[in-house]
This record gives sequence, structure tokens and C-alpha cells, in this order.
Amino acid sequence: MTIKITHTRREGTLVEGTEKGDEAGKILMRKEYGRRGGLAFRWGYDLQCWYLRHSRDHAADRWTVNKVRGYLEKAGYTVVVSIDDHKRRSYAEAEAERIERAGARAERYDGYAGNAASRAEAAHRSADAISEHMTGEPIKVGHHSERRHRRDIERMDNHMRRGIEESRKASYWADRAAAAEHFEAFRRDPNRTLRRLEKLRKELRDIEKWQRGESACGFPRSTTPEGLATLATERDVVLEKIAFEEAVIAGAEARGFKVWGPDDFTKGDFVNAGGTWREVLRVNKKSVTVPHLVTRTGMAVMRSRDRECTAGTVYYGHPSPCKGGKRCTCDTQTLPYDVVRGWASGADIARLEATEPEPEAERTVCPHCKRVAKGEKRFSTARGMCTVCGYAKPQNFEAGPAPAPEAAEHQEQAEQAPPVEELAPVAETCPMCHSSQWHAEVRRCAHCHHAPEGKPTPARPPPRWRTGRRTWRWCSSRSSPRRTPAAPASAPCGR
Repeated sequence: MTIKITHTRREGTLVEGTEKGDEAGKILMRKEYGRRGGLAFRWGYDLQCWYLRHSRDHAADRWTVNKVRGYLEKAGYTVVVSIDDHKRRSYAEAEAERIERAGARAERYDGYAGNAASRAEAAHRSADAISEHMTGEPIKVGHHSERRHRRDIERMDNHMRRGIEESRKASYWADRAAAAEHFEAFRRDPNRTLRRLEKLRKELRDIEKWQRGESACGFPRSTTPEGLATLATERDVVLEKIAFEEAVIAGAEARGFKVWGPDDFTKGDFVNAGGTWREVLRVNKKSVTVPHLVTRTGMAVMRSRDRECTAGTVYYGHPSPCKGGKRCTCDTQTLPYDVVRGWASGADIARLEATEPEPEAERTVCPHCKRVAKGEKRFSTARGMCTVCGYAKPQNFEAGPAPAPEAAEHQEQAEQAPPVEELAPVAETCPMCHSSQWHAEVRRCAHCHHAPEGKPTPARPPPRWRTGRRTWRWCSSRSSPRRTPAAPASAPCGR
């Protein structure tokens, strides 16, 4: 029997010519393949052949191909290998397919969540039906009803356990669906894109070194005609990726995103990262040095004088390496520019600290400590800080780039287009356990039974899902979810 192993960057590594239940399938299912090992070939029902995961858009893994070829030839098969690393698809096409597949996953996982929610509700209904004729009466030992009573208790327990397990499955698949829905936003996040660009540029420098016959990453590569052709293909791929990601950053900048760099900061400025304003101690090429936050919580502003110098301190018989003085680096850390969320001068911070917070009735709920605040309004909009936990809202006091003006013809089309209905805000969650089983009307959580005192607040309307999507919410009488059509605006949504 002849088995064919093919590889292209567009299709990946494929194995064709096997039969169901033969020895070749057992060889391909071994978890010892892939670039990092531990992967097995999978059978693709749409492809009707075996494929190796994570092999698309990459050069052929010749180590895996040779290993599979040796196993198959040892088993008595005739193997034909065909490798073409130059046939590939564009990076934009690959990204579009990834986003499309993520949308399909979201639809599929949403269906799994709805089915599990239906099974959970059915199991709880069965348990309730059995318990209706049990009015708390104990088991009558020796009575003719003893066996039936024990059997009903066992059946009810099995139904309840099955309902709890299906509820967990529904929650799991709902989280997977939400992650798939956010895949595009994750891939297009400007800060992640900047880190991806830095990695791609480093990869480009390494390829150019190899083309010159130099060593990169600790080893050289072949400079034969075949090796140089492979390096040229890899260089074209990396350049295409860089151009695509730079276009993503350019679009984000046109929408007002700020790309920070060493020219934007000077010593004495303040940066906001993680909800705390920290003084800039040093400006580096790829980061800024600021006071460390690990030993201090509840501080909205951290200055250089808040640090603790360890000069002269002895730890376990070893003196501190710090000599003190102006070059003291104790209690500091570096922040990469891609984690910076705001900039302010010393005068801006002094003005914020001097501003008196408004009355409590005019404050808003702090996004950082809302779980423990129990509805208490702690965040001062005038100061941009929380009056209790010290959370400081990231903001940029320096005027950012203005959004790019739209063309006149696009404006005319926008005026003629019908108004788009905005999505409703996300449903309210439990302030204690942050569960989606919180019922705002009765002020009670079906998950942790938290019932705070105070005047009930109206629940926010649930989000309206896209047409054709299955929606479900948590049942109001128990912890199992219930699939329903699109909920009214006043009902809490457990999704």
C-alpha cells in the first residue's frame, strides 16, 4: 500500500492513502510528533485524510515527516513525500479565516451551553417531581413503603447530581463561547499588536543575519542555494506580517490610540498603569523605571520618596548591594511602554490631590472595589480617584491625536443609513460572589444566597444577542439555567 505525505504552507501536513483500522492509523495517533513533540495526527472528516495540527502557515517540520516516514516504511508501507514550502496563503487571508472560525466556534459552544442548560432544568424538574409526594416524612423501617421510599430518595439524588453537573457544563460552554466571541478583539488589541510587532521585527533581524552568514539565536543556518531560498521565503512572510500589524496600529492611532515611547516621558512625570499614578524615576529605551507597588496598596499616587532604601541592610548574612544615594535602585520596577495607560505632569497630579471630592451622593461606584463596596459610591469623578481603595482612573492629560476625519461621501452615506440600535448594557451581577445568578428585583443571589439590606435598585436590561443565537438565563428558583427566548428588558440575563 502506498501512503502519500504532503506539506504546503496553505494546507499544512497531510497524510493520505490509509484505511480504517490499519496499522498506519495507530502509528499516526502516537503523541510524539510536532515541532515541540506531544502531538498526534488527527483524522479530518472534511478533508478525508490525516492532518497535523499547527502545521499550516509554517515551513515543513522535516523531523516529523522523516519520523513518520520511517515508522510507516518499517511497518511495510510505501511512502511518497511531497514538500512545497513556497505555496502559501497571505497573512490577511489566514487572519480572516481565524476570525471566521472563531465565530463558528462561538455559535457551536453557545448551542452546547443551551443544550446543557436544558438537560439541567429537566433533571431538576424530575427531582422536584419526586419530592412533591415526600412531605418530610421519615423512612418507615419495616413498612411496605420502605423500599420505594429509599428508591425515590436515590433517584432524586441522582437527578440533582445530574442537574448540578449539567449546570457546570452550561457555565463552561458559555465561557468558551464568550472567549470565542472576543477572539477578534483580542487579536486586534493595540497593546498586544505592539508586542507582536516587536517579536516579528526581532525575527526579521535574525533572518537577515542568517542571510549574511552570521549567527543568530545562538546558531547559524545553511547558506546553500536551497537554504537561502528558504530564508528568502521566511523573510517575505515576516515582512507581510509586519505590514499587516502596522496597518492595525495605524488604524488604532486614527481612532485615538496613543503609542508611547521614550520621547513622551521625562524624569518627574507620572504614568498610570494598573490604576496607580507612579512617578517616573528613569526613562529607558523600552520602559520607564517607577517605584514598586508590591509592598503598598491603597495608594493613588506613588512618588520616589515613598520608596524604602535597603542600603546597609543585611539579609541572611549577605549585605544589600545598594550603596544608596542618587543611584539607589531599591524598591523599583520597570514598566514596558505597552502597559502604560495614562500620562500626567507633576502639576496635574498636585491639582488632582488638591481637589476636594464631591459629596457621596454625587460620586460613582468604584470599578476596582465594587465587589466589597455593596453599592457604596466611593469614586470621586472630580479627583479621578477612589476615596477608599485609592484606585486612580487612567487618563491622559496630554492632548492625544485627533481621530481622522471621514470623507464627505462617507458622511452622506452615514446620514442616509438607518440608525443602528445599540446593545443594552451587561446584566447586573452579585456584589458578593460576582455570579450571574443575582436577581436585582429581590436583591438576592441564587448561588451564594447573599441578600443585602437596603433599597432595591432596578436591574439593567440584558444584552440582545444576534439573530439566530440561542439565549438562556438562570432559573429564578434554583441554580440551574433555563433556556428561554430573548428575555424582556427587565429580566436579569445569566449569560
